[in-house]
Amino acid sequence: MTSLRSRACVVRLYSLSFLLSLAVFTFPKGALAEKILAKGDDWQVYTDGRVGGFFSWVDGQGLPPNTYDASGTETQFPLGGGWKASIEQGPGNGAQPDQGTINTMRIRSGFIANQLGLGVREQATQWTTITGYIQVWAWIESNGRKKNEYNYADVRQGYAKLEGGWGSLLAGRTRSLFSRGTTDIDTLYAHRWGLGFPGSFPTIDSNGPTQGQIGFGVLGSGFAAGVIYATPVFQGLQLSVGAFDPVESQGNGNFVRTKYVRPEAQLSFERKFSNTGKVAVYSEGAYQKIYKDGYCVPAPHLPCEQTMAGVTYGGRFELGPVHLGAAGFYGQGLGFNYALEVTDVATDQTGILRRTKGYYVQSQVVLGRFDLFAGWGISQAVRTYADINTNAGETPASVIKYQMGINGGVVFNLTPQIHFDLDYFWAKAAWYLGERQALNVVNTGLTFNW
Repeated sequence: MTSLRSRACVVRLYSLSFLLSLAVFTFPKGALAEKILAKGDDWQVYTDGRVGGFFSWVDGQGLPPNTYDASGTETQFPLGGGWKASIEQGPGNGAQPDQGTINTMRIRSGFIANQLGLGVREQATQWTTITGYIQVWAWIESNGRKKNEYNYADVRQGYAKLEGGWGSLLAGRTRSLFSRGTTDIDTLYAHRWGLGFPGSFPTIDSNGPTQGQIGFGVLGSGFAAGVIYATPVFQGLQLSVGAFDPVESQGNGNFVRTKYVRPEAQLSFERKFSNTGKVAVYSEGAYQKIYKDGYCVPAPHLPCEQTMAGVTYGGRFELGPVHLGAAGFYGQGLGFNYALEVTDVATDQTGILRRTKGYYVQSQVVLGRFDLFAGWGISQAVRTYADINTNAGETPASVIKYQMGINGGVVFNLTPQIHFDLDYFWAKAAWYLGERQALNVVNTGLTFNW
């Protein structure tokens, strides 16, 4: 059990780093203004981007402690969720007398980090346009709160894209298709200019882009290397299919091999009505097989291969100043934060994939220069056979049951490029053996985009 927990801790830390560098969730580039740097008869060079910073204050309960008997032997520990103030605190570092509290402030990046994009667009033929685009992200926090530490740039996107009457073909690194629609709801109607929840399991005191509503009914679409073909839009309907670099499921159970690229697809429909109305609906899917490394003999409840797969669905409705979005997801091995994540939420301690599901509702009202928003979401995990049937002498793991979050706030758009945000987030985590944790988050800041 000790080796499993030690390995799980390493997996969680790698997962956090991967989440920060991969999964957070950009606003669709085409909706931001582009600044033309140079142009000719059939080509142009352009830039887009954003910069800003936020004050963030987190206050609430600490991570539930491990429990110990009179001899000092560990008898129970929470697994797969909740938040610590830093990676140095929490389970695995000795007994805690009680749950304690968290009270911490930071000046940090928002839901979307500082960005600088550079693109070249050219009319390749009479019927085809080609675009090359590079997008670099950077965050404002210092690593470990040490002001002499370097902040390295993150090349978040880089791709070539052909477009014409036949559709489009993209090759490179960009947003994956799975959970794009749900991530867009959070971005468009809530946290495009804000912060939301500041961190992810296991620590809220992390660097880089924050989560918005991610982890609370929303799976972040994330970024990956891939090839995507999208059909032309026909009567508002469009199909996108992609093949992406597969995710390696590290840690528990030794399911570390994959064979094939990961297929993903999105079917979307969007239609405007009247002068101020719009409806958009979508469904997405992802599928990937994972295998145990080396020679394997299947045993009861311990297969040699598994399938990571899931579906997302949802839609947006707009009528004048009122905007409403609703979404959900269901699958196996999806986790809570980004799709197909590598954490103790996605797998149990024997490596078996857990089923997770989530639901999300987001509202927004636009009143002149003010955007008012409020939303709710929940992500839930279903226990596996090994979660329920602990062997004699083993310490029972109290598996995360759900994470629920409520957001609300206001954005003042001084100009189309200058945005002031004030937002609040309430987060709650609950485990199957009864532990609870709740946090209050207040954020405010400024963003300038171009």
